[in-house]
Amino acid sequence: MFINFILGILLLNPLNVYFSDKLFFNIATDDAAIVPQRINEENVGVIVTAKRFAAIDLNSGRLLLQKDINVSQPIASITKLMTALVILDQNPAWNKTVEMKEADETYGAAPHIYRGEELKFSDVWKTALISSDNNAIKAMIRSMGFDEPEFVELMNAKAEELGMYNTKFADPTGLHEENVSTALDVSRLLHAAMQENEISESVLTPKHSFEILNNGKTRNISNTDILLDSFLNKKSYGYELIGGKTGFINEAGYCLAVEISRDDNPVVIVVLNSATIDDRFQDVKAIADWVYSNYSWE
Repeated sequence: MFINFILGILLLNPLNVYFSDKLFFNIATDDAAIVPQRINEENVGVIVTAKRFAAIDLNSGRLLLQKDINVSQPIASITKLMTALVILDQNPAWNKTVEMKEADETYGAAPHIYRGEELKFSDVWKTALISSDNNAIKAMIRSMGFDEPEFVELMNAKAEELGMYNTKFADPTGLHEENVSTALDVSRLLHAAMQENEISESVLTPKHSFEILNNGKTRNISNTDILLDSFLNKKSYGYELIGGKTGFINEAGYCLAVEISRDDNPVVIVVLNSATIDDRFQDVKAIADWVYSNYSWE
């Protein structure tokens, strides 16, 4: 499904949260989609810590709730979704052996693979997307024969292809503060990424174990998205988590982009610059509860 977002006039409510019955996104679909309708006009919005956010109904393209969706800011490791899309465009050899080298080492979060270790490309991929490992990202790109500036150029070309006109990438990991985007553009990116099974299956994997080929050790990694074990991924509550990606650097604050569904009504929710690591998850939960409580798909 290809998204072509159409901007419109936004209405401001007393909580500085935007919503509008007249603002739509245009999503090309084969079937006429049910457009969700507001059922509680008195509920003006939801209070969250995120400075910018968006909630979009995917079937109709309707913007359900938003704040400052076109304001650019760093997006940290959400960048890895674009990196993954560009890697898939290159048809990677999943079974090739990748050796971690000094050139792959970055600062920031603790690595999960170390210098001199060898493993399958598919396990490097999962380490990058499940545990958001920056070294794994750099190792994949290097092993495919790209230098970083060349690869970043492909990322920016892909952003333009997806209509992410307020987005600019400076590195493939998300560590660079000049990787900037908007809640609206991140919604485009997340939706495109979730169309790829290799990405969606990886980001939905709670834990993954793999073998280090040259020493026989087993390495275990865990997902950074704790929503996998929340009510947003419990069928008993009517919810299904389609996929998502976390991100954090000081300049970006705590970020999270997810696609969820309730009663087969999928919604993309993006929160940027939440106050704390826990707040980004609570912000998404609050927005999801508000959306599905205040709109009807009947």
